Amino acid sequence: MAETSQSAGFLRRWSRLKSGVTEEAVAPAPAVAEPARPAPPTLADVAQLGADVDFSRFVAPGVDGAVRRLALKKLFADPHFNVPDGLDIYMGDYTQASPIPAAMMAALQHARNVFGRVADEEDPAATTHPDPADTSKTDPAEPAGADPGVHAPSAAPDPAANPDPDDITV
Repeated sequence: MAETSQSAGFLRRWSRLKSGVTEEAVAPAPAVAEPARPAPPTLADVAQLGADVDFSRFVAPGVDGAVRRLALKKLFADPHFNVPDGLDIYMGDYTQASPIPAAMMAALQHARNVFGRVADEEDPAATTHPDPADTSKTDPAEPAGADPGVHAPSAAPDPAANPDPDDITV
């Protein structure tokens, strides 16, 4: 630590000499008198608070906690700060269901009637399912005269198409 103070002193002296300032020209700055701090506010000061008063002295360091809380309580009791902003989603009472107004209920009934008619006016042939007992329509993949519910037995596999691996000669 002694080395840093010596090197700082050397560098400071060198810088001063380099700039051409002599030691006589360097004079210490006159000491500025600190303004006296006002006394911390008390409960009597809180009683005299109004809406247009500066509250910064009540939240400054060194103010008693009870005085600070009472001043802030008085500040936020002002109607200017006591207005809900409407963004608090939890401030409403959602335990009670609100009934749907009669005008909205009539509009919903009207919409149901309008959309119900559109569904009834669709092509009824498109929505009906074919009768499974109707034999007039046949599957082109099935042989003629075959029972559509019964599948034909599969033909025997062709040995040339799928040879047995034991029968292969090289």
